[in-house]
Amino acid sequence: MSHRVFMERSNERRLPADYRGEVLLWDIDKTYLDTHFSSWRGLARIPFELAVDKVTVPGSVPVLRALRRGAGDEIALTPLYFVSGSPPQLRGVVEQRMNLDAVQFDGITFKDQFGLLLARRFADVKGQVGYKLQALLRYRSELPDGARWLCFGDDVESDAEVFTRFGAVCAGLRGGELERLLRKERVHPDDRRPILRLAEELPVTADPVERIFIHSATGKTPTEPAGRVVRTRSYLQTILVLCQMGKVRPDAVTAVAAELRRRGHDEARMEEELDDAVDRLGVEVALLELAAR
Repeated sequence: MSHRVFMERSNERRLPADYRGEVLLWDIDKTYLDTHFSSWRGLARIPFELAVDKVTVPGSVPVLRALRRGAGDEIALTPLYFVSGSPPQLRGVVEQRMNLDAVQFDGITFKDQFGLLLARRFADVKGQVGYKLQALLRYRSELPDGARWLCFGDDVESDAEVFTRFGAVCAGLRGGELERLLRKERVHPDDRRPILRLAEELPVTADPVERIFIHSATGKTPTEPAGRVVRTRSYLQTILVLCQMGKVRPDAVTAVAAELRRRGHDEARMEEELDDAVDRLGVEVALLELAAR
């Protein structure tokens, strides 16, 4: 029996089968744009949204540009994909905002929230686990097996858990064990079935997720040290870790710091975040000079 897929997606790029570089996977809501479409009030505002009215999360745009460019002298055009909790009715607005920000991308997935409402799947309008995991697996099936994924989300939903679960599925999580986990996470049966099918169709490989960056959008101060999951207080900390990893050019740190200052970060806050980057995230002290005024 076929089931409706409550998403609208695109992939405009075909990478060579032997590609072994990075793939960037970004959430949009609260990670790139300060959106509110997981709320009923936010849904009601959709017909009135304009691209120029969309507010970006401070620092997100220079981070995206730096990652897309890469760390070398030549522009890398690193593959970039977005998975959004916003509905497809906002595709035009979101893409116009990206054009204004000079953020290039290769594919984007939107969540059919209105379709979920009509299907009376009210819990899934705000729930993200089944939707995002399915979207990630669909992109995985279209991209080279050897690609290494850098994933970016926030702490509003369950992004860290979804990205981690995605990596585990790629590495062999299948069948009954995967279904039990999906049931535990209350993923709807009509999402469980395609997730299980997609998992079975994927080749078992090493976990492709190299690092998961979780931006603090709730206001909670992260305390966990950096591991594969890196929880950051702002995109200044994110770009510092990326620079230390060799994923971006050093001048990207300066660009992000400059934008944060323009967007209201005062020097005391900057100093706290820089100290925390060294103490908690293991950033080298020498890199902090790149964030100086």
